[in-house]
Amino acid sequence: MDAGLNTPVYDFQLVSRVDGGMLTALTYDTLLNVDQEYRLVWKMPWSPVKCLYLWSRYGTFVDTALAVHIRTQLFVDPTTCHLVTSFIRIFAVIGSIITELILTIRTYALYERSSRLLIFLAVMWLAIGGVNIWALVLWTGSLSQVAGSPPNSCNLDSPQNMGVVIYASLLVGETVVFALTVWKGLSTFWLSRSIYRHSQLVTTFYRDGILFYLAIFVILMVDVSLETATPQGLKYIADSPLRVMQSVLACHLVLHARDVASREAFGDDTVVLDTMTAPF
Repeated sequence: MDAGLNTPVYDFQLVSRVDGGMLTALTYDTLLNVDQEYRLVWKMPWSPVKCLYLWSRYGTFVDTALAVHIRTQLFVDPTTCHLVTSFIRIFAVIGSIITELILTIRTYALYERSSRLLIFLAVMWLAIGGVNIWALVLWTGSLSQVAGSPPNSCNLDSPQNMGVVIYASLLVGETVVFALTVWKGLSTFWLSRSIYRHSQLVTTFYRDGILFYLAIFVILMVDVSLETATPQGLKYIADSPLRVMQSVLACHLVLHARDVASREAFGDDTVVLDTMTAPF
């Protein structure tokens, strides 16, 4: 292999291209679904799910675009580099947790608005948020320029693998929600002895939630592997793919469910999805 492909400069350029590619993919997906989004989200009354959707869809542009911007500057002041890098990471992690709430609300709806489940899920995500804040504080406090980076560039990293803690905590939350969804699905279908006795919307809730988990699980495992087995400059190369895919998939969950609900003429589909009633 060419030695030039195994240098911090090349690693920095590679990460920059991945960030740029994911920003392009996010923009393309947003434009591709603008008509459906207008009909199924913007025209609907304000609600928790609508707020989460808009945050997931458009909040992702903030940290992803900033990552591309800071990495493509010819000269970056060290103080600015540290502040922007810290902001990108913190904003992205908080955004990921908020995006996960879409799945949490779906699970809450599937369990017929169980107050005990709501308390459990709230405590779980508060604990995960606390762990992430602790990890982010340690991470931002130990940032330093990657040795051999392009002159005057912004290419910071930390010797502490705190990303593993963040990825692992997100994976725990994802797995709990996934397990609850599978359990509810199996018990519901077992009692009825047939999936055909359920509406397409209910089936969509189960299927899409499971597919979302499998896709994010793969990316999280890649993130953990990269964090522990690659050079400093490449440790976070999969961060943008994780962030963008979470956003895209979560938004598609909402759009698909609302589209199915509207086609099945369930009435006000925003009420169904936002758990203002107990449709299941």
